[in-house]
Amino acid sequence: MKAKTKFEKQVSASNERLTAISPKAVEWGVKHLFKHPAFRVPSGATTCGDCGHKFRHEGKGMYVVCPHCGHRLEIKDTLKRSHKDSTYLAVLDTIDGLQVERVFLLSVYFKKGQPIDVCHNEVCRLWLNAIGQTAVTSKARTIGYYRDCFNWSSKIELRNMSDVHQIIADTWHYPIYKVIPELRRNGMKGALPDCHIFELMKSLLADARIETLMKARNFKAVKYFINNKSMLDKCWNSHKVAMRHGYRIDNYGTWCDLITLLEKSGRDTRCTKYICPTNLKAEHDYWLNKSVTAQEKRRKAEELIKAKEDEDTFYKSKSCYFGIIIKDNDIEVSVLDSIEAYQAEGDAMHHCVFKCSYYNRENSIILSAHDKDGNRIETVEFSLTENKVVQSRGVCNSNTEYHDRIINLVNANAHRFIKARATA
Repeated sequence: MKAKTKFEKQVSASNERLTAISPKAVEWGVKHLFKHPAFRVPSGATTCGDCGHKFRHEGKGMYVVCPHCGHRLEIKDTLKRSHKDSTYLAVLDTIDGLQVERVFLLSVYFKKGQPIDVCHNEVCRLWLNAIGQTAVTSKARTIGYYRDCFNWSSKIELRNMSDVHQIIADTWHYPIYKVIPELRRNGMKGALPDCHIFELMKSLLADARIETLMKARNFKAVKYFINNKSMLDKCWNSHKVAMRHGYRIDNYGTWCDLITLLEKSGRDTRCTKYICPTNLKAEHDYWLNKSVTAQEKRRKAEELIKAKEDEDTFYKSKSCYFGIIIKDNDIEVSVLDSIEAYQAEGDAMHHCVFKCSYYNRENSIILSAHDKDGNRIETVEFSLTENKVVQSRGVCNSNTEYHDRIINLVNANAHRFIKARATA
């Protein structure tokens, strides 16, 4: 791709001058992002996956410390002689007044009797300047089963930004980083919240509200509002009042749903009586039940008609996921495929999946989990930006005995949503 604008030409020039990744960053990634195995056979003979040292260990614990290199290892009772693993690692750097997030594919190879073999390849670089302009330089993508397939022999050069670059950039980042003065001025210093770092940097330059939350070190709020920007517009004034009165919000998803319910009920969303409850879950459930009064039931048909005004948009954005069914021996999880299904799910589970218009959320898909007899268990929200479950709620927003199992089952099939979106 040929650089056309002044910013793109600056990115292309700076792209050629970046140096290799710091060995300390690679060492940190290998130490913290992988499980280091200790290969143990039935006789008790154990081999360290890091240094290849052989020793004897017959304990029942899950971990052991290698007597030679001192590394903490996870015991694997196996006859296999090797193990491979890989993950993405991001490093934040600056050059020529530009901010760049560099994404590397970090791979490790453990083999009995040999030291750990580490390999890293740079995949892409996401660029940002002080006024919020963005660009990406990347290796060429190839056609394959997985969307993050790259031609490793190609050059890292200016290319069109795609959702693949955004997805792989949402990964672990090296905690020692460099940022441009504008980002440091706006609160990006020290520890960072567990969210999409590139989206955080863009928001810090464009939205004073995120800057305020960062400077207050309110990482829970930053993480939630970075992933739910529409809720920031809706709840910001209420949030300012709550913070001014020293109210602590432990669950921003439930609290923002409460603000939505209060607004729908015609209540003052700046009144501390409503927005600063002692028991957030109980207050959320109270206003949810309050919204389902006799008057609301008479208006249910009208609500459905109004909701169906967005039906064309709903089918256009979500129909590619219809028909996805994930199941094991006891649980079946399926995508809600109509506005009526959202209404039925909300009524049966006594939560706000329909009242809060989850069918209009662009970056998430809602699924319903049933047991083998067809009984509803939990409602699952799957994020299309994070490619994982962000919440799963049973009746009245409670967790069931299947909670962790449902989350793990859906997360294990995240590739089906990515594939459905790619083929839409």
